[in-house]
Formats: sequence, structure tokens, C-alpha cells
Amino acid sequence: MDNFFRYNNGFTLIELLVVIAIISLLSSAVLASISGARESARDTRRISDINQFRTAVQAYKSDTGNWPGSGDNSGVQASANCTNSDIYKDLIDGGYLTEMPTDPSESITECNDPNGGNEYFYGWDSAHCCEGEYCISINKVETQEALETLNNQYLDRDNNISNGVQFVTGGGDADIGTADFNYCFVDQT
Repeated sequence: MDNFFRYNNGFTLIELLVVIAIISLLSSAVLASISGARESARDTRRISDINQFRTAVQAYKSDTGNWPGSGDNSGVQASANCTNSDIYKDLIDGGYLTEMPTDPSESITECNDPNGGNEYFYGWDSAHCCEGEYCISINKVETQEALETLNNQYLDRDNNISNGVQFVTGGGDADIGTADFNYCFVDQT
């Protein structure tokens, strides 16, 4: 009996490797799940930011009779880090926003030349989007669900015009890159 306890009081190498493999698989699954949750959270923030931005633009137009950011006719990045744009000055200095919405993954360093592509930023254009009207854009979203949410939230499926807004996904670009989502303000007077 003494020999039994002496030789069987530990794990074999195979048993340890199996346990390590199982723990590795479980941790990989958890990390993948967390990564997906982070992408969804950033996209949820993007949708919220665009709603806040849209509301501020519409309030400015309602109060002043003019669209904000009209001097930004070449397209600019809309960001708390880009304080020299007309859209920033009109909405922040005018009290329509306390802070400019900024993409949660923003990686642009030059506010007037983000070069589109795979960069994360919000854009504003007062001349080159949606048939010459004003628009805000999300250059890039991370999940298909975010685009579907934006489509369902803003698209009038009959004629693409709803409540004075023309909506497009892709294509239009706020003149600063091919955006995943554009929200275009259209005067219907």
C-alpha cells in the first residue's frame, strides 16, 4: 500500500498537456467573444455619436436658418481633435454640442487630410456629398449589424428621402474617402 501512494501522487506529462490544451481552447473562445463585444460597443457608440451630431446640425439650422460648417466645402474630419474646422466652431462655440463626437478608434493625425481607406473617423462636407448638400459620415464601422441598424434607422425604402434627409451607405464620401455610412441633409423647400 505504501508503494501505491508513493508512485501515484502526481500527474503524468500527458495529463498536464491535455489540461493545458483545454485551458488554451477555452481562453481563445473567451478572447474572441470579448473582441466581438468590443467591436459592437464601438459601433454602438458610433451610432449614438451620429445621432447626437445630426441633432446638433438640425438644431443649428433651425435656429440660424443656415447649415453649420458651410466653409468646410472640401470635406473635413469631425473630431474633438480638429478644432479649426467651421463645423467644430459652429457647433461647439454656438453651444449646440459640449464636445465634438469623435470616433472611438480615431487614428487620424491630420484633420484635413485623413486619406479615407481603413481609417476610423467621422467626416463632414458641405458641398460634395449627396447631390451637393450637407452630410456627415462614418468612414468605417466594424460590424455588419451596425450598418443594418443605420439602414433601419434612417432609410425610407420608397425613395431614399425621409424627413428632409437623403441617406446613402457607401459610395458618397464627404469628399474625404469612401465612407461606410453617410447621412445627408437635403433642403426640401
